[in-house]
Amino acid sequence: MTTDSEKINRLIWRTRRGARELDGLLMAYVSDRADAWNAKQIASFEHLLAQPDPVLLDWFMSRTQPRDAELKLLVEDILESRTNASVP
Repeated sequence: MTTDSEKINRLIWRTRRGARELDGLLMAYVSDRADAWNAKQIASFEHLLAQPDPVLLDWFMSRTQPRDAELKLLVEDILESRTNASVP
């Protein structure tokens, strides 16, 4: 059985996408928040990571939005966390 800690370590590894924009955004988000996530939040982030890089880039550059309401909320939260992190 995989523990939440092991799942989080795998998520951190999977955030390394090869696209600098995605790497920085996703790695910062998961590093800041993943320790407090429950199983549902982990599953939601795994669902996000299952999306192709071009789709993720479109979402995070606000060109399109996810149709899935759960993913839409997660993308908004990630973008908000980036905005809040850059404010002193």
